[in-house]
Amino acid sequence: MKSYSSTSLSVEELQKRRQIVEAAVHTHTIENIALHSDTITILEQYAKGNYSLNEFNAIMDNFEKTILGDVKKVRVEDAELPFHSDRPSSYNYVYPFTFVLKNKYGVADMEILSTVGGHSTVKALVNLYHEPLPEKFDSTYLKYLHRRLFENTFEWAGHSRDLPFVFDDGTIAIMPTMRKISKESDFRNKKGDGFVESAKIVGCFDYMDKTLAEQNNLQGLSRKDFVNKAAHMFAFLNYVHPFRDGNGRTQRIFFEKLAEAAGHKLDFSVVTRKRMVVCSKLSMGCADTSDDISVMRHMFEDISNPKTVSIMKEFISSMNNIEYQEAQKKIIVMPNKGDSYVGVYENDSPESILVKVDRDYILEPIYMIFKKDYLSPTQIKALKSGDTLNFVFPTNEDIKSVLIPEEILAPLTSDQISQRVMVHPTILSKERDVNIYARRVYKQVKEFNEKMALINKNENFDKVLIKQITDSPESISKLAGKKILGFKNSKYKTAQRNIEALTQQISGYGATVRDVRHEIVQEHLVQQKRLMTVVKMPSKELQDIFNLSEDMQKEALNFSPSLQKELDTFIREVRSRLTPSEHKWLCDAKYTLLAESIGISESKAKTIQKLFVQGKQLQSLLKSVKLNDVGAINMAS
Repeated sequence: MKSYSSTSLSVEELQKRRQIVEAAVHTHTIENIALHSDTITILEQYAKGNYSLNEFNAIMDNFEKTILGDVKKVRVEDAELPFHSDRPSSYNYVYPFTFVLKNKYGVADMEILSTVGGHSTVKALVNLYHEPLPEKFDSTYLKYLHRRLFENTFEWAGHSRDLPFVFDDGTIAIMPTMRKISKESDFRNKKGDGFVESAKIVGCFDYMDKTLAEQNNLQGLSRKDFVNKAAHMFAFLNYVHPFRDGNGRTQRIFFEKLAEAAGHKLDFSVVTRKRMVVCSKLSMGCADTSDDISVMRHMFEDISNPKTVSIMKEFISSMNNIEYQEAQKKIIVMPNKGDSYVGVYENDSPESILVKVDRDYILEPIYMIFKKDYLSPTQIKALKSGDTLNFVFPTNEDIKSVLIPEEILAPLTSDQISQRVMVHPTILSKERDVNIYARRVYKQVKEFNEKMALINKNENFDKVLIKQITDSPESISKLAGKKILGFKNSKYKTAQRNIEALTQQISGYGATVRDVRHEIVQEHLVQQKRLMTVVKMPSKELQDIFNLSEDMQKEALNFSPSLQKELDTFIREVRSRLTPSEHKWLCDAKYTLLAESIGISESKAKTIQKLFVQGKQLQSLLKSVKLNDVGAINMAS
């Protein structure tokens, strides 16, 4: 077998493999099918480019034999059946006394069938994703996909339930009706949960084939129009539910292929299991009518928009395995532009936050992913788990035009100023000086220190304290030493001699407190002004120059003094907007620290760093050009 390595593949080919594997695995996650850990390992190696497709298929086939090696196969010939096996029945799809579908492996254990069946279908999916697109999309292609997915698992693969199916054992299976299994309590307005009757499936297929043919397989449409029509057709096909099992996986790859042929992309890997169930359930009651299917359309909007897919993928990728499994039990969506929301903040990722909101059409909460850049830095920094968040989805223009948003810093309260005064180095030093004299004057300084602390809160209290000590020093606390029958010992005399010095120290302390309070307030005002500065994105013209060669950059800027001015303004504004620490993190490409400090996403921090570095390089180039020009003039003179 030919040796194969990732170096044989281009970046694009490796990216395609990664997308294929993610799609193949997640379509099973949606169905709550846990793939074998070794199956996942083989898929991962294939995604990394370590196997050719032929090698992948051979390895998957060998491992399937390993899975089945110790499985005890079912024997039905001696079993007492709960029905007459020679009559057509829906029970003939399953083994006697079980809910396990008859299968080619002879496996009567639901969990084992799920594992080996999932192994087979995930292999088939990888191969199907590599197949060329069909000439037309219709029910024949849908049946082909189902057959390819399940031909190793079920005899009836590719056969819809509109006709009876005769098994090799002679039994005949029919499925005239099917119902969706779900918790009624999930939904406020319970709609019909029955799928199309088998007798109507042919007519539904005819409608589907005719619609797709008349609309040229939904090709030539804008993404918005494609989403609307595809969502309707997806809901309709889900309502038809043409196969006894495997409808979801078949339907998803059908629509992925349909989208690809139409020049669009659907990424179901960002759809949680719970969301798929809810969308399917809520759209069933209107799938065969022109009624509203907003939840299905919303899902197709999310999975067809590259920007929202990227945001959702980033949030999902930040989860560990346990969090990911828990997320499958939640309805996780993106917000609609222009809509307002009230919800509870749950958690975050480097790029986004998760907010729990309630909707009137379902009892369970909806979890929405908001990109951090949709919110202000003030909101991001203040968020704590459990906080209520009021939010309006901004327009793209609001986000695109701003590089570093403003942050509203609230004025300092009196208590905040006092707290800062108390820990100020100058105040602490003065406090130690005052305490030296206080210990000379007083036997215990606890009461005195309590009085001193009031100066930090009331900058004029030092005058009140000085007068009290001068008039009646022992009204604060007992003086050091002893005084008996008019006799004063040396400590008492020392205490009396140091009273005036203590009041002078208190006066100095009070003056320092006033200076420090003023300094703190002024520094805060400067910080407020700095944070209120909005740094706009450089103009498109300037960003275009960033990407030119040096010679072309020189030429472009020489003919545009206005762009030179914009460049200088941009660099100056970024510097003035950032703290010294933030500027260092910017230069050192410490994106996480920079993002947390400013209150933005990490991707926005990377954008700031990239544009600033490009701007600095361009600024340095301009300076060198000007110096060379000056040197040439001097030499000429």
